[in-house]
Amino acid sequence: MLKLTFFTKFSYGVGQISQGVKDTAFQSFVVFYFSQVLGMPAIMAGFAALIALLVDAITDPLMGDVSDNWHSKWGRRHPFMIAAVIPFPLSLFMLFSPPAGLDQQGLFLWLVCWSIIVRVMLTLFNVPHNALGAELSKDYQERTKIVSYRTFLGYVGGISLSVIALNTFFKVTEQNPYGMLNAQGYSQLGLLAAVIAFVAMVFCILGTKNTIPHLPKAPKDQKKVDFKRSFRAFAEALKLRPFRLIFIVQVLTMVAGGAGATFMLYIGSYFFALSPAEISLLTLTIVVGLVPATIIAPVLSKKIDKMPSLVLCLLVATVFSFSPIILRLLTVLPENGSPMIMPILFSTYVVGYSFFIAAGIIIGSMLADVADLHATTTRKRQEGIFFAANSFAQKATFGLGTLIAGIGLDVIAFPKQVDVSQVSAEALFDLGMIAGPVPMLIYLISAYIATKYDLNKTKHTEICMQLNEQKN
Repeated sequence: MLKLTFFTKFSYGVGQISQGVKDTAFQSFVVFYFSQVLGMPAIMAGFAALIALLVDAITDPLMGDVSDNWHSKWGRRHPFMIAAVIPFPLSLFMLFSPPAGLDQQGLFLWLVCWSIIVRVMLTLFNVPHNALGAELSKDYQERTKIVSYRTFLGYVGGISLSVIALNTFFKVTEQNPYGMLNAQGYSQLGLLAAVIAFVAMVFCILGTKNTIPHLPKAPKDQKKVDFKRSFRAFAEALKLRPFRLIFIVQVLTMVAGGAGATFMLYIGSYFFALSPAEISLLTLTIVVGLVPATIIAPVLSKKIDKMPSLVLCLLVATVFSFSPIILRLLTVLPENGSPMIMPILFSTYVVGYSFFIAAGIIIGSMLADVADLHATTTRKRQEGIFFAANSFAQKATFGLGTLIAGIGLDVIAFPKQVDVSQVSAEALFDLGMIAGPVPMLIYLISAYIATKYDLNKTKHTEICMQLNEQKN
């Protein structure tokens, strides 16, 4: 039996920083850079993200199945994590370094190609890494704690990238009077993201290699790579009602979150007329919210079980996260420039992020439980398939979420390459409408769907007893 130490759980969690910096780079900066700075229509950035998402629909389940059935002295998960260490950071840097002089078609092709490469390389690391987390423990509550480490450190990595970039590369100075419109800052952002991701991935691999002898082994009579088996296994997993429900909930929440993250710089820079330094301060609300989130998720799960906890977290998070935009649309919020704006935004965002992050932790723990349910009928450990779905849902934030945001920005004809003083009140109102009520509605729908999930602690205890009987 593998005894989990703090260092093992911490090392495992550090691996999620690679996902964190990618999410921040894609969700917060890519559309703004290619649209507002380079002048490409936002809807083209959205379609580029959609094309990359379609590739993910193939590579994620394939990676999950291959990882489940891989046998080597490094186990099932680590060989692929090692393979991603160099190409993922390199592709992340290249994404933000397009050659000068590209026209809109050239920029679109650059964005499509490097988005696909970044996401495929992340799949190579992230799917096995997430599956590894489910294998570290079979305990119903311990799994929530493991996911808490992963979630906490993933957000820390992403926010660190954002804070450093906003206060260094995009800080308004005499040498850089353009702030977020400083094109050179984005290549520096890409380099920083690449370095952080590389260090995190190496640390995770070295810190968890001692677990390899204790992890489940792949069946030796299975092919390592079988395309038909990969998609057949994913289709079989979708037949499980608890998995199907959680997959839908996760896709919806991630898409809404992706759209919201894409709107972040627009809302901060234009809707609330904040400086890069003030936007940077607001990104710290995620870090502040991380601490209560890692307490809220396990405590609520233990007190009222996972499904009610998830629904409660989604509802509370939705109300607090979108209240500033809704209140501004209703002309209740103080005017821009008021000393009350930042305290209101900071406090509501802290509460919102605390419960959003807690919801993500609970979903990750639920997926591990569903993998156990699946094993009772197949007698196979296929965590990779379930966490391939998790990876796909996470990356859907940039794909579908960015497409929705891009279409919305083009529908309202939001002006490009302009200062806040050049944006009309009507355009700001339209921006608030697509960045507030639309994502809010998607979150509420996902909360309703989550109420249908019925795999509770009692059922999971019975599942574990059945698995032990099968093993013996």
